[in-house]
Amino acid sequence: MTGLTNATMSTADTLLTSALGLARSRPEDLTVADLADHVGYSPFHFSRLFTHRLGIGPGRYLTALRIDRAKRLLLEDTESVIDVASAVGFDSLSSFSRRFSATVGVAPGRLRRLADRISDRPPVPFSLLRPAAGSVRVDLDVPAALGVRGDPHIWVGWFPQPAPIGLPRSGTLVSGVASIDLPLCPGAPHLLGFAVPQHADAMDQLAPTEPTVAVAPGPLRAGSRVTLSFASAQSAQRPVPLLTALPSLCSR
Repeated sequence: MTGLTNATMSTADTLLTSALGLARSRPEDLTVADLADHVGYSPFHFSRLFTHRLGIGPGRYLTALRIDRAKRLLLEDTESVIDVASAVGFDSLSSFSRRFSATVGVAPGRLRRLADRISDRPPVPFSLLRPAAGSVRVDLDVPAALGVRGDPHIWVGWFPQPAPIGLPRSGTLVSGVASIDLPLCPGAPHLLGFAVPQHADAMDQLAPTEPTVAVAPGPLRAGSRVTLSFASAQSAQRPVPLLTALPSLCSR
């Protein structure tokens, strides 16, 4: 029975990988039903499997991919916001702006202004940690092999879901430290990190192609100690793009 269960899980993982590949190829044209049909599951069963594996539903994942593409178009080109919205599959500018702001943390037009600002003034360490009853000790492990040379900037924050969607409820930017004490954040139990070279350009900070990320195993309890082990998102099998405009926190 165990062998059958493992084989079933392996098959499900293979099918899910196939669905993820299809989603990344053209997210603006696909629905959850399309992904489910691609792997031969009902939309209900596929959604349950997908959410169990990734921590977010397939509909939200498709939206995340669309928003990630929109970020790159906004930063790389001079197209109008409405043209970018249409290019990534949104029929309504208001709907696009609302979704973009919710998942990135800033409005589309403000993302461009933020890129200009951090090109001139890179972020410096700061803290937006909220006082709370209890804290955790976090050790930061950024292997030199990742190519993040020197003392990188390391963003660490608490999110309500295990994916970098929206701004963290509480967080900090540090550099040159090996560990930090973080107050717990009620309602946001997932601890995520992102490492970037201190002098990275605006694109690498706002829409990195291969982000260096870490996700703490949870849930974490007061007094516990955890290591955030950073790796490339691909090798860490974190298929959700880094959507959060973390440098926007510097002005908050």
